[in-house]
Amino acid sequence: MDHSKQLVAVAALRDVVMHEVLLPVRWGDMDAYQHVNNTVYFRYMEQCRLEWFAKLGFETVGVDIVPILVEANCRFIRAVTHPATVRVTIRVTDIGPKIVETTHDLFVGDDLYATGICKLLWMSRSANKGVALPDAVRTRLLAVKP
Repeated sequence: MDHSKQLVAVAALRDVVMHEVLLPVRWGDMDAYQHVNNTVYFRYMEQCRLEWFAKLGFETVGVDIVPILVEANCRFIRAVTHPATVRVTIRVTDIGPKIVETTHDLFVGDDLYATGICKLLWMSRSANKGVALPDAVRTRLLAVKP
């Protein structure tokens, strides 16, 4: 796919929820301030991302080329407290030569509580460096229809 067609395809994907997961807030997820600790939001995003990888058939064990997290941030909008169920979604917001950017939204009910952006680099374990995004991965990501 040429670059301009890929840009159009990625733009169309930005609003498509690729996967979502419901996670119960555990009592131990909270900190001394009686809300979910900030680090736990990243675990929620990780769980959604790993389930999404499995859904797409991305192997992460026993293979050389794997996606690794190279950047993550989170904008905390509201404090999550126990008891609750968090709904975490993932969308693809950019596909580069080596890096795929995703956005996670964390909801309780219909209210948005946090938004996180994660960048995934495809890496060769044996060479210990980033590699071009495999064509099979790019094809699977772009095959999702809005």
